[in-house]
Amino acid sequence: MPRLLTSISLLVGLIATACTQSSGLLNSEEAPDWITGQPQDYPDSRYLHATGSASTAERAQDRALANLAKIFEMQVRESSTTTQDVQSFRAGGVESVEASARIASRVNIHTSEMIAGARVAARWQSPADLTHHALAVLDRSQASNNVRGEIDRLDREIAYVMASAQTRLPDLRKVADLQAAIVMLTERDALQKTLKVLDLSGRGKPTSWKLSELKAEQMQVIRSMKMRAVVTADAVGDLAKMLQGAMANAGFNAAVDYSGYVLSATVATQDMIEQQGWYWLRGTLELGLLSPDGTSLGNKSWALKVSAQQPDQLNQRMLAEIDRTLKSELKQTVLDFAVAEQ
Repeated sequence: MPRLLTSISLLVGLIATACTQSSGLLNSEEAPDWITGQPQDYPDSRYLHATGSASTAERAQDRALANLAKIFEMQVRESSTTTQDVQSFRAGGVESVEASARIASRVNIHTSEMIAGARVAARWQSPADLTHHALAVLDRSQASNNVRGEIDRLDREIAYVMASAQTRLPDLRKVADLQAAIVMLTERDALQKTLKVLDLSGRGKPTSWKLSELKAEQMQVIRSMKMRAVVTADAVGDLAKMLQGAMANAGFNAAVDYSGYVLSATVATQDMIEQQGWYWLRGTLELGLLSPDGTSLGNKSWALKVSAQQPDQLNQRMLAEIDRTLKSELKQTVLDFAVAEQ
């Protein structure tokens, strides 16, 4: 299932609450090895580690833990990355922060489950500028077990959804089951890449499901379905042609006379507006889907706006904007509607 995102502050709070081991403050004028390099007491072969620095000890620890959480996301794309950092500097009594551009501002809430057991292992304050530094660590074997637990959960959910899909007729409910499996398997593949980095054997936990095969099966079901296209209002013309073209582009079989699913489209426009030598036209595109028994499965609308220096260019530009929107949004919109039929 799609993952809920939360702010980095919430994640840090969850991680910090889970930390049960106290960190050690180093009383030394010389910077410890982990400030600029690899921590000798926590080698890469056994630990994941990250550092953080700030004007206060608490903020430095929060940043170190947050950076550690980001390792899971970055290792999916950069398998060699084992540390991340946010550094804080003082100039003229004012604190400034320099953050790696690779560190995103939002993280997955489930990351907190996978790094359960992370802790701040060491702290140090620079006698030169009084900046606080913190080292966060997580045992690789524990991290591997945490990721395996998430993979196991996804495997159970994928198996359940696939079993349901096999009992379906080739209709939108089967498309929705396959879509749920595709989303979860995509997530599982990302976790598998992370696990291969954590697992010293580099094997991770392979699966018998293949994303390409699920997508191909879903497309086969989509192509076998029939769906009637209906235009209920068209303020610009050629909407029926564009709707059928977008359906074909998405793989749906548009039927003229069919009593099954009905995909409707509506375009309404406002009066043209002239501002500072430019002409503007605003409109609304709406898609709706009815089940074979006439039940509404959903409606979605898009606000459209085009401009031109000549009023006779507006309609053509609005048509182009409608065509672009339909071709880019129709398939995912219908898949979202399909979930409502479950």
